[in-house]
Amino acid sequence: MRNDGISVVAIVIVLLLMSTLGFVFSSLIITKQKSAHLPFRSAQAFYAAQAGIEYAIRYACDNQSNFWADSANIFPVTKSLGAESFTVTYNADESITSTGTAGTAEREITLASFPTYVTGGEITLDPENSPWEDSDPAQQKNIWIPTMNYSGDNIYVFRIDLAKEGGDTARLNEIRFGDSVVWTGKKVDISTNPDSPSPFPFNQVTYYTMVPGEGLDAIELQSTAEVEEIWWHLTFHYSRQTDLSDPEASTMKFFVTLR
Repeated sequence: MRNDGISVVAIVIVLLLMSTLGFVFSSLIITKQKSAHLPFRSAQAFYAAQAGIEYAIRYACDNQSNFWADSANIFPVTKSLGAESFTVTYNADESITSTGTAGTAEREITLASFPTYVTGGEITLDPENSPWEDSDPAQQKNIWIPTMNYSGDNIYVFRIDLAKEGGDTARLNEIRFGDSVVWTGKKVDISTNPDSPSPFPFNQVTYYTMVPGEGLDAIELQSTAEVEEIWWHLTFHYSRQTDLSDPEASTMKFFVTLR
């Protein structure tokens, strides 16, 4: 009987231990299930932030005139991606920050030197001025495109490509970089197809040198047709070497206004 009593006590203890272990494991499983979505949400927030960076580059490229006039015209911008979203802000140091959100999770990505991504290269529109056409009847066919070298190197520009989005055909007579004539012709048509721009390799100089941080007052284009209130596409072809080896390209899109 004494042994039987001990056995009953042992069984009760084992049952209690098993019950306790079962409760603990059940609690752990429930806790794990509740927290399992957190890494998943964090990953979703990260990918949403990445989408915000890519969106900001495209958005600024498509709205370059507004961006260069005042970045506050287009940023901050928030977009919903269904259950996720992102908000992109433009910072004082010329970087952008994209904050992705998924549920309660947030992730941030910062992209430095954002203006270099807006133009797709290292020659940009001058943020202090925007492309314009002179309202003076004597200068009515001239376009001024303020630009700057945003890189840390000398850039040797040897050709530009031009196209405008539809409208009447414009014909080009001359291209000036500052006070230097770099190309001359006579009523050479400018493409109205941005996918197939007209090339203008310099025929007056081998190249034009833009030093780091240099802002040209203007690239002057003398055209023989009305050109204001039209979207233009301009591609610079340049090299960092005076022998023009390893050529690069920088493309920008802008709207010409009448001044």
